[in-house]
Amino acid sequence: MTPRQAESGPRPILPTERINVRRQLELLDIVVSLGGPEMLPVTLSAAGAGLAVGEATVQSAQGFMRQNDLLCPSRGMLSATPEGFRLSELRRTDSARARLYLRDLWLDAWFTRSAVKLLRCSPEEPAVLAQRLSRHLTKTAERGMHLVEWLDYALVVEADDDGRMRLVGAHAEPPPPAPETAPPAAAPFLATAEEISGLPDGQFFAVMQAYQTLLTSRASSTPPTAPA
Repeated sequence: MTPRQAESGPRPILPTERINVRRQLELLDIVVSLGGPEMLPVTLSAAGAGLAVGEATVQSAQGFMRQNDLLCPSRGMLSATPEGFRLSELRRTDSARARLYLRDLWLDAWFTRSAVKLLRCSPEEPAVLAQRLSRHLTKTAERGMHLVEWLDYALVVEADDDGRMRLVGAHAEPPPPAPETAPPAAAPFLATAEEISGLPDGQFFAVMQAYQTLLTSRASSTPPTAPA
């Protein structure tokens, strides 16, 4: 089930309040590790033992990850999806790429689109954003806050200098203006012979040299005339 289907189909599930996002990601890593490359199903008790939590906590945590393409249920057990397996593998080798991968995976998720809409004009306090995202879905504040943490991990939002949440990239500075090009060199000014003769020596020789350059250029570009 894709994140968009989660919005148009079953009621969206928020992250559990029992463990934070770091521990939820560790749960995914444990399921991937126990299931191996074949992504075999893992019992809730085995996953809970690896995380040192009870089965009820695993059951509570899997809903959000199941609805958003990271885990899938299998006869009362859990297995990683190909997307969840890829995310866990990237987390082991390149955490930055892992976050970029999750950002792209959740690009069309209902909570990503909601965050973009809510933060388009101005940043919000984390608690305010959490409350607005989880409105009508839960009365437990921690679940909304954990959704904001997931959005932060997925590089959708980030904290500004005042601790408010903004869209990633919203603070990007505009590109510097293109360097000004130097104005073209002015052509030699035209004046009468008397005016030129009255110039100081330095300017007189500069003007004469400019005229000489101009005349030489014109002479070299003029095709020779055919003999009569």
